[in-house]
Formats: sequence, structure tokens, C-alpha cells
Amino acid sequence: MNKTTTQINKTLYAIVFLIIIPGMLWGWSKYTEDLINLPVIESTLVGYILIIFGVLLMIWAMYALKKYGKGLPMNAYPPQRFVTNGPYHLFRHPIYWGFGILMVGYFILTRSASGLWLVTPITILAMIALVMGYEAIDLKKRFPTRSITTVLDLPVKMNETAGIRARLVSFCWVATSLILSNFIIDKLVGHTAAMLGKPLVLPFPTENQYLPLLSVLFIMAIPFVIKRKDLLRTWAITSLIALGISTFTALLYPGLGAQYLPLQHGVVYYIPIFLMLLSIKVIFKQSKPLGILFGLVAVALMSIQLTLSRSAVLHLGSSIIIFLLADNYFRIWVFLRKGAERIANSWQEWVFGKVRVINHGFYVGFGTFLGILLTGSLVGDAYAWAILIFAFVIIVFSALWAQIIEGSEKLKRPYGYYGALVGIIFASFVVWVMGYNVWVIIGVISVVMPWVQGIGRFRCLVNGCCHGGKVDNPDIGIKYFHHRSRVCGISHLKGELLHPTQLYAMLWLFLVGFILFSLYNNDFSSPFIFGLYLILTGIGRFVEEAYRGEVQTPIIKGLRLYQWTAILSVLIGIIMTVVHIEVVEISSDFGWETIVSAFIGGLFTAFAMGVDFPNSNARFSRLV
Repeated sequence: MNKTTTQINKTLYAIVFLIIIPGMLWGWSKYTEDLINLPVIESTLVGYILIIFGVLLMIWAMYALKKYGKGLPMNAYPPQRFVTNGPYHLFRHPIYWGFGILMVGYFILTRSASGLWLVTPITILAMIALVMGYEAIDLKKRFPTRSITTVLDLPVKMNETAGIRARLVSFCWVATSLILSNFIIDKLVGHTAAMLGKPLVLPFPTENQYLPLLSVLFIMAIPFVIKRKDLLRTWAITSLIALGISTFTALLYPGLGAQYLPLQHGVVYYIPIFLMLLSIKVIFKQSKPLGILFGLVAVALMSIQLTLSRSAVLHLGSSIIIFLLADNYFRIWVFLRKGAERIANSWQEWVFGKVRVINHGFYVGFGTFLGILLTGSLVGDAYAWAILIFAFVIIVFSALWAQIIEGSEKLKRPYGYYGALVGIIFASFVVWVMGYNVWVIIGVISVVMPWVQGIGRFRCLVNGCCHGGKVDNPDIGIKYFHHRSRVCGISHLKGELLHPTQLYAMLWLFLVGFILFSLYNNDFSSPFIFGLYLILTGIGRFVEEAYRGEVQTPIIKGLRLYQWTAILSVLIGIIMTVVHIEVVEISSDFGWETIVSAFIGGLFTAFAMGVDFPNSNARFSRLV
């Protein structure tokens, strides 16, 4: 490629990322403004400060890349040298941090609820996906002997004495995340009444605005009491995980998850009980006597916190659950990983003459059955048969798509997810001709699809499709041994440690399903829900695809084919969210028609994806 062509391409790249994408995000916020009925942050000063800070940070980072890296922030034309100077010495990905801060400031300044609560979070997720799904991998390939280490990194997992910087960094990450979480929850759903319960009543008065500060002092002391780096890291990571779970739950289901906040004073710096429990656990690991002492103090402080919470029973109950999840996050991961490996090697088949039944078909059959059952419970028997037809068409098109992209002598009947998305267009036309409201069906299917897809990934594990690439870490990878698995028969990776990409997808889809279900319950329109479905699944697929190892997937311009389709999915999703329709009132009269259609759909899917003709060479005859 000559210099002129390269310069033109760089110019076009700059135009896309400096003009077109920001303009698109601005337009997206404008056209969805009337759909996001959430409070804005009214502070011109804060808006200007964040804008200036974000711009300066981006300029500083770009200057560092140009000066020390001999390049510009362009993934297609990356810097020639590994940069650890300037803002890259302080923290990772300063350009993305700067752009995120700039967006927050701009949408605060313009008082855009859509920009602040829809466009900005999605953009941040997209930037994270770009880092995880491309930049981090590309950086490792180009600089295999270099690793990123910054001032604001959490302490390493080593049995060494923690220094003051490690303590301050850990505290800053936890404190900043706590304040941000409390602020967002209070701003968006702080007015929501509790599902049940009321504040704890103690035999002595606790109505004092300074009492919550005692818990703040308790948490502030923790990183300076912890001596070892590994324990400090554990405290910070488990606290951040717990805050993430708490924020996710509170925003989606505030009647349950937002009730730890106080009724009056100190909302922003209020300490939830789960942070105290995690702190006690780490202190106890370091020293049992010290753990007992801090535990007694924490019990007194937790009692006070429960008198200030909106619902003592919900605060305590949710805190215990969050504590158990966060404290055992690695054990949970190991359990899931080992389970995925067992399922990946659980292939069973039964041959009846010319017909073979494979056990992985049961998973997708059950997924379709459950999906139709759930959709029927939301929209009633009136749409039972339309949803069944939708399922038929989607499965057929997923087979046609994969036949075009991946079909070969070894793959006579593959299936492809993006074919299913294409099938939605044709299925919509069919049910429209039949007289059904297409948007109702698309909306409700979008709600349950993530969970149906997640269940379908069990089939992927058994079949060996959608498998990951090689990974060195035994705490991450799984191994395939069954000769029927695509991993062994097509990719020839038998016994190798591979990324459990199917499990990655399951976890992401599980969370996406709850987000979309919450939107449905809050009467968001079907196009908006469908758009968010395309956006969120596209973001997840972009990352997942980067860690896949299927040899038949083409690579185009440095990205795998389905990373490009994931980007297209996000763009189409953005367009769908700006489609305005009236919300249709639906009577969810669940009955026998839904149950029958669910059984038929489940059987059809189980047959299509779990029954084949092993002795035939005809197209669509064999699954393996």
C-alpha cells in the first residue's frame, strides 16, 4: 500500500471516529429523548468541568501516543512502540476514559436523559468490548514481551506487605465505585417503595445524621489494616463485584435492590452491609483475633445501618446474598467451568435404523419449549401459534445461513445465529399476513431470546461448535475429548485447553435477559426492546467471537466475520431504538394453546438440531 493510499485511509478513519460516530451518538440521543423518562443532572458547572477534563485527557493521551509510540490512536494503523508514558503511566486506556467523561459532561450540560442514561452507558460498553475483543489481543500479539502496569492498577496477588500506594489505590477504586453506585441508584430509582419490610427499630434513638459516618470510617480503615497485597486485592475485587451486583439489581428491580439506601441523610456515602461483611471476611483471613474485634464493631454498625435503611429485611437479605456471590466468585466460576467441561464431553447418541438421535438436541428443544411458554405467559394464547410459526422460520433461516457460510462435506447441517436474525424479517412478514401485530411478537421474543440462546449454548458445548481458541490458564480453559465433537473432528484441538466461549455467552445472555425483561415490565416499546437486544447481544458477541477458535470462520480485515456482523447488529439496534410506535395493551390469558405450541416448537427444534441421518451425504442430512 503506497503512502497516498495510506494517508487517505487514515483520514477516512479519523473522519469516522472523530466526526461520524460522535455525530451518530448525538443524533441517537436526540431521537430517543422522549423515550427515556429518567431524571437529568442539572449542573452547568459540572458539565463544563467534565467536558474540559475529558478533552484534555484525550489530547494528552493522543500526544503521548504520537511522541512516544510514533503513531496515532488508530486500530488499523497502531503506534509502532509500546507506550507507558504520560497518562498511560497512570491508568489504562486514557482516551476511552476521556471520551466517556466528555460524554457524561456534555449530556449533563445539555440536560439529555437519553444521552446520559442510554447513549453513554452503551458507548462505554462498546469501548470495553473493543478493548477486550480486539485491542488487548492485538497489543499482546504486537508486543508479546510487554505487559501493562499502571499506577492505578490493583495490587498484585502476592504474599507481600502492601505499601501506601497499594492501599490508597484499592481504597480509591472501592470508594469511587460506591459513591457512583449510590448516586446513580438514588438518582434513578431512589423514590421506589420497598416490596416489603421497614427500618429496624432499636430501643435507643438512632436518628442522627452523623451516625452513617461511623460506617464510612470503618470502611476507610480496612485497606490500612490489611497488611498483605493478596488480601488487599481480594478485598478490592470482591467489593467491586458486590457493588456491580448491587447496582445491577437495584436499577432493574429497585423495589428489591435499592432498599439499603437511607431515607434521609448521607445517601451518597452510605455503606451497604455487604461491604462490611466482605471486609470482616478479609480481616479474619489475616488475623482471627483482629477479625473478631472488627466483627463486633461491624455488628453494632450494621444494626445502626438497618435502622436507617428503607427496609431492614431486604437490606440484610440482599446483602447476605451479594456477600456470598462476591466472596465466592472464583469458586462459582470454577464450578461453572468444570460443569461446562463435563457437558462438553457428554455426547451420547442412539441409532434407530437410518436415524440417529443425539442428546444435545434435548437442550435446544427444552430451550424452545421454555421460550414459547414464557412468551405465551406474557402475551397470552392469542399469539401462541404466531410465536410457533416465528420459531419455525427462525430455525429454518439459521440453517440456511450456516449452510452458505460454513456448509461443507463435514458440516452438512450447521446452524448460524445471524441467520436467525435474518429469519426474523421473513417471519415478521408471515405473521403480518396472518393478521397478527408483528411488533408485539418481536418485542416479547426479544425478551426471552437471550435465555433461549443461553440454554442453546449447552448444545454448542456438546456439539463442539462455537468453541474457543487456545488458552494457557487452566483456571479458565476447558478440554474436549469426545471424538464426535467438532473440536476434535474439525478443529483438531482434542485435549487442548480452550476458552469456554459458550459459557461466556451464557453468562452475558443471562444478564441481558434480565435487562430486557425489566424494560418490558416498564412498558418500553417493542422496537426499543428489540433494538437493545441487538445492541447488547452484538456487543457480547463481538467479545466472544474474539476468543473463538473455529477454523472455518473467515477473518476479514483483522476481525472475524461474526465480529463484523456483531457491529452491524449494534448499528441496526440503534436504528430500531428510534422507531416510535404506540405501546399495545396485551391480555396475557395463558392457556392450553400456548402449552401445545410450546411442545410442538420444542419437538421441532429438538428434531432439527438433534436428529440426523448419519449414513447420508445429502445436504442437511448430517449434524456431524
